[in-house]
Amino acid sequence: MNTLEELAAAAAELREAEAVVEAKRATLYAKILEASQSKDVRQVEITRETGYSRETIRKIVRAAEGQ
Repeated sequence: MNTLEELAAAAAELREAEAVVEAKRATLYAKILEASQSKDVRQVEITRETGYSRETIRKIVRAAEGQ
C-alpha cells in the first residue's frame, strides 16, 4: 500500500469513527433527556454521571424538547 492509499484508508476510518461517535452521542443525549424528565433524578446527579456542566445539560434538554 502506498502513502496515498494509506492516507485514504485513514481518512475513511476516521469518517466511520465519527459516525459511530455521533450515534453514541445521540443515544447519550436521549438518556439525558429521559433522566431530566424523571422525577427521581436531579440535575446535579446527571452532571456528576456525565461530567457535563449544568448549562450543557440544559442546552441538551432544550434542544431535544425543541425538536
